[in-house]
Amino acid sequence: MFLGTEQQRQAGLHHIAHLKETYFPRNKSRVEVIFDQAPEKWKITLCFHAGFKRHHTFLTYSRLSDKEQLKITQALLSLRHFMTIFTGELYS
Repeated sequence: MFLGTEQQRQAGLHHIAHLKETYFPRNKSRVEVIFDQAPEKWKITLCFHAGFKRHHTFLTYSRLSDKEQLKITQALLSLRHFMTIFTGELYS
């Protein structure tokens, strides 16, 4: 049971998250790298294709929920499939 205020709890969780990122970094997935390093134009297109709002383009991949991360992965795969059809690679 936590005996502090909600503000203290949130601050503590923030510090724990920062320590975890600093001392226990996890390997980033390819989707995370693509999403986080995408130029703004591409990120807008990707978020639109995933059905997100404009504010999602300002978030990092790790700040998205699991459901949103899945939608980003699906959008990337869909766009990849579209490009193979568009460039004719699917039928060569």
